[in-house]
Amino acid sequence: MPRPSSPALFVSLGALVVLGGCDRGPATWEEAGVVVHERCVGCHRDEGHAPFSLESWGQAAPMATAIAAAISEGRMPPWLPADRGVAFDGERRLTDREKALILRWVEEGALEGDPDRHPTAPDWPSGWALGEPDLVLRMEESYPVPAAGEDQFRNFVLRVPLERARYVRAVELRPTKPMVVHHATMRIDPTNSSRLEDARDSLPGFDEMFSRTEARPPGGFFLGWTPGRMPRQNPQGMAWTLEPGTDFIVQMHLRPTGMATDASAEVGLYFTDTRPTVSPTILRLGGQTMDIPAGEANYLVEDEFLLPVDVQAIGVYPHAHYVAREMTVWAELPDGSEVSIIDIPRWDFNWQDAYRYAEPLDLPAGSRLRLRYLFDNSAENPLNPNRPPRRVVYGPESDDEMAELWLQVITARPGDLPVLQREMALKDQENQLEGWNFLAENDPDDPFPHFSLGTVAQTAGDLDEAARRYRRALDAAPGFAQAEYNLGLIAEERGDLDGALARYRRATELRPEYGVAWSNLGWILRQRGELESARDAYEKAAESRPGDAEVLANLGSARREVGAHEEAIEALRRSLDLSPGQAPAHFSLALSLVEVGRTEEGLRELNTGLQYDGGNVAAALSVAWALATHPDESIRDGRTAAGLAAQIRAAVGPRARVLDVEAAGYAAAGRFDSAVQAA
Repeated sequence: MPRPSSPALFVSLGALVVLGGCDRGPATWEEAGVVVHERCVGCHRDEGHAPFSLESWGQAAPMATAIAAAISEGRMPPWLPADRGVAFDGERRLTDREKALILRWVEEGALEGDPDRHPTAPDWPSGWALGEPDLVLRMEESYPVPAAGEDQFRNFVLRVPLERARYVRAVELRPTKPMVVHHATMRIDPTNSSRLEDARDSLPGFDEMFSRTEARPPGGFFLGWTPGRMPRQNPQGMAWTLEPGTDFIVQMHLRPTGMATDASAEVGLYFTDTRPTVSPTILRLGGQTMDIPAGEANYLVEDEFLLPVDVQAIGVYPHAHYVAREMTVWAELPDGSEVSIIDIPRWDFNWQDAYRYAEPLDLPAGSRLRLRYLFDNSAENPLNPNRPPRRVVYGPESDDEMAELWLQVITARPGDLPVLQREMALKDQENQLEGWNFLAENDPDDPFPHFSLGTVAQTAGDLDEAARRYRRALDAAPGFAQAEYNLGLIAEERGDLDGALARYRRATELRPEYGVAWSNLGWILRQRGELESARDAYEKAAESRPGDAEVLANLGSARREVGAHEEAIEALRRSLDLSPGQAPAHFSLALSLVEVGRTEEGLRELNTGLQYDGGNVAAALSVAWALATHPDESIRDGRTAAGLAAQIRAAVGPRARVLDVEAAGYAAAGRFDSAVQAA
């Protein structure tokens, strides 16, 4: 489906008038207003995103010349995909008849017609378009947008206050000042990497158009906002899971408007109790070794992927930066036919969007997905921001370049999903390695490619290469907390706990909110017997990761070990609310409950833990020992302790430790003959 490059086609006003017919009377707002209301006022309305409103004849008539120019040049409505036989949901494309009508209305003087017969502007939702959300996330602070200057891509971290996992059926973003927000994308971050980036910047959020944090689209979904696009619910059975402790990341493309203002946003989440039955996944095509010389007008990027299984494509998100010119993506089917995935003959970075197909595209196994992007880094490209042109290479910043396509698909059979994901992961790994090596060679002082190559080496078990790459990253950026942390993991894996301790300490000094580093630091301190320090480290970890069940369980155990049993119970209860199946947390909770005299509750927690880990003799013996040796006579319960030890002996035999605990129980109960016999 690739086609030769061709110049933009500008149809003359007269030619378009012919399309509208010559035997009609003068065009008036009675007719033109219907098209404008349907196609334009999603943005061009009071409180809308566009700089002026077109809701009435009085507002539209003074802008008639500008309207005609924008339509003739194909700039408005902003809709990039060409009509190649595939339909998208919510298309903003004008038909030839609609173009002819608007242009005839302008040419004939933008006539008012009969005011009594003017169309009524549609009502635009003033509240949430999908109704009141189940949960609203808000930015803690607004971000100052200056009156003038360059566009900004700013990522804002919204905390998600969930105590249990929820299924999300719809998401709606509402900027508080739509005029300054060109578009927005949304991702989720199950780690605290985005918080760490936020903490490095004195203003709310952090820069980066293509964030290097762990924020990713959730579960095979695109989440975005563009002016005039109505939010929609996911198809039936296609909710995605939002876990506790996850952060919601909103990236806004901000544009100065000539007046200083503040940008903020809120996100409405709509939940369902119905477990997802369909799991989409994302297929990625693109190139990561781009090096476009200054003046190059036809730089080509190609990629392909052979589908191992039958899929249905349901959405597509093409992405490039400023010097991209054309995008052509198609599928070559096994029978020799071709299906367009998306075709954008005139790419405009400022109007990028994610698209949902009106009907899913059936792509059988053996289909070859093909990508062909053309880039124009010459002075003839009016969208090239560099005057004169300069060399542009692959990278995540807005002055770099990218060639990406994400295709959202579902497999025809659930069992095919792992096969597809495995093949895609292999391709992604090859592409990323190639890209990171290219970036590391192109800019040796950039720490992120070295760090990324280190993670690949560490995953593959090459710890020497991983450590070398992390040290290179630290040479380039001494404050790179994640590199310090990963070097700590390597030291710990090699048994060098002192070295790991030093690395984790350094990571937490660099990033005080680095929850996982605090947690690992706490674990090592516990191994060294520094219980108070371990408890303090886990407290810090829990502050950064309040929805992390494992961190809370470790905090509870650390509190118990220093005798803070009521605080331990509180942390362990929170942990088990988030993840009920943690046997160690149940055992730790049982011990703390026994220590404060809540013996029956403690035994229930012990039994619950044994349901998950029935062979944990040590946990049961610890509870029995606590009952037999408690310093408070009102809590000490030798009879129960001896009975519990006897049950254990019956199950596992007369082991020395079991008999020791049984003897202590008998002694505490005053049955000294039995105690002596057991001893």
